[in-house]
Amino acid sequence: MSSFGPAEHRKLAIEANNSTWEFLDQESDSLSAKEIEEMTRRAYAAAYHWARAENASVVNEIRASWLIAKVWIHQARGDIALSISDRCLDLCSANDIKDFDLAYVYEAKARSLACLGNIDGAREAKRFALSVEIADAEDRKLVEADLAKGPWFGLN
Repeated sequence: MSSFGPAEHRKLAIEANNSTWEFLDQESDSLSAKEIEEMTRRAYAAAYHWARAENASVVNEIRASWLIAKVWIHQARGDIALSISDRCLDLCSANDIKDFDLAYVYEAKARSLACLGNIDGAREAKRFALSVEIADAEDRKLVEADLAKGPWFGLN
């Protein structure tokens, strides 16, 4: 049994999530095997703590899972990332999650498919990501900027 309460889990979830980006912001081929392992552990740690965090919601679960998918995409493991992104899409659908989060789930699916060489499927998922209505203009800019960056594994 954990000695941490929900408030501590929330703090640890945020810390693990944010620290994962130390690796995701680097080119994948510049990471050592030890760094890749650490990146992966941090993403899973974030998901673990979000599942126990104060005021956590299905959106936190989706975002934590999306981060895990991003970590696997960074390792060119589209097979693992695709199953995670499909699960995120199911959660979005079952909970009427739209906007920013839905766009990013489609972004992960598109990258997963591209990584697997399914360029047509990747192109369609990327098109869905871009077509999601996003209420906040700044959030829209973030999504568009992220979709403009690689890796796209051959998808232009």
